Amino acid sequence: MIDMSEDKYKHRYYYKETYEAAIGTFAVAIVFLFVAVLSLFFRAFNIDFIGLAHWGFWLFIPAFFIFIGGFEQLYRNYKYKQIVKNALVQRNFQGTYKLEHIALEIGMKPAVLLRVLLDLRNKGIVKYSFDAETGQIILGQTITYSLATEYIPPPKKIDEPLQTEGKNYCVYCGHKLEATGNFCPNCGSNL
Repeated sequence: MIDMSEDKYKHRYYYKETYEAAIGTFAVAIVFLFVAVLSLFFRAFNIDFIGLAHWGFWLFIPAFFIFIGGFEQLYRNYKYKQIVKNALVQRNFQGTYKLEHIALEIGMKPAVLLRVLLDLRNKGIVKYSFDAETGQIILGQTITYSLATEYIPPPKKIDEPLQTEGKNYCVYCGHKLEATGNFCPNCGSNL
């Protein structure tokens, strides 16, 4: 086990690649591919629409490379999931841990680790919740998400913490809170 108090872990290497959905990349590639195929159709039937018949087929080239980028992202996501699963297997998918310690051990930023864990939980591969008092992750404990009716999703970019006073739900994920605590048991956000 890694001693997290040592200074030698202060500047530890983290994976530089991102963990994100590849659907947007594939959507862009499909648009390029569609326009390229459409240009071939225009060329075959001598339709002159903004000169697409003369230049549109060149869009096959960027479409190809965008598809490659999408597949690279899928592979990277798969690799990240395997790294996280291996770290949890070493813990027998049980126990209470600081998320930062797991992230430090595997060389992944805590925010990225959270996204990977959420995907693994949504697929039923991992069960976990967060301790409402300490914010530590509790492996092996299931949580049933209960959406609060008054929840309004926050904007994608948040500059400062959201106001949580007087709310009986997590302002970040909308989970209805049953007990008092400093952290959301569903997403681990600091309340």
